[in-house]
Amino acid sequence: MIKKTKLPHLNNPILIAAWPGMGNVALKAAHYLREELNAQEYQKIEPQDFFPIPMISIRNALIENIRLPESKFYFWKNKDQKNDLLIFLSDAQPIAGKEIQFSNLILDVAKQAGVKKIFTFAALTSTIDHRVKPGVWGIATSPGMLKQLQKLNLNILHAGHIGGLNGVFLGIAQQAHFEGACLLGEIPFYAAQIENPKASWAALEVFSQLFKLSLDFSKLSTLTRYMEKEIDNYLTQIKEKFSPQELPEQEKDKGPQYIH
Repeated sequence: MIKKTKLPHLNNPILIAAWPGMGNVALKAAHYLREELNAQEYQKIEPQDFFPIPMISIRNALIENIRLPESKFYFWKNKDQKNDLLIFLSDAQPIAGKEIQFSNLILDVAKQAGVKKIFTFAALTSTIDHRVKPGVWGIATSPGMLKQLQKLNLNILHAGHIGGLNGVFLGIAQQAHFEGACLLGEIPFYAAQIENPKASWAALEVFSQLFKLSLDFSKLSTLTRYMEKEIDNYLTQIKEKFSPQELPEQEKDKGPQYIH
């Protein structure tokens, strides 16, 4: 079920959709885009049918109200009369078996808003060092969209898999006759469980180039420097914990690994 409010007319809108995933790359990128553009809240999908209740919280011996993940739409009107944006953010992935139903609700809203193109973000693990600028990889749902990506300074993913709704959603959208693409920011395999704003930044830079958006990345830059130090500390602790003989051999580069 969707809770609705009034949406103004959008000019050639593009949908950006994001869920949590490895390195929090996708959700951080979409959240940053919403915040920098000051996109306005539009609708939300009621969570009861799509998310489990894994636990309850207790404070002062009393059970607190149950809080389920939020899934909201935001819109942004482009003053330059170019593409407006519809941004969908979800705090969690839906339970298994509900992916298609959940995706179709999003696509229904997108269709009503006049959306024809959809973008998602994701992370891609590789053997890069966390201090270098990550590469960005792209996939598309159509030859036309692929040609647009090929004009940019990114890598094209010719084969592989992307898990989670950051990838699966595009497959469902393709069946519903939407064009779409996913931009994947590289993250180091040894820090895949740590938030990686640098990869979010890299993916957003490509997106902003594609649609001529002027974004201030200074906050992401500050967060990137902080997280680099956090990863440095993490690696130092690992080295101190294990002797050189106990350290696992660095994973050989088997090419990109595709995750959500």
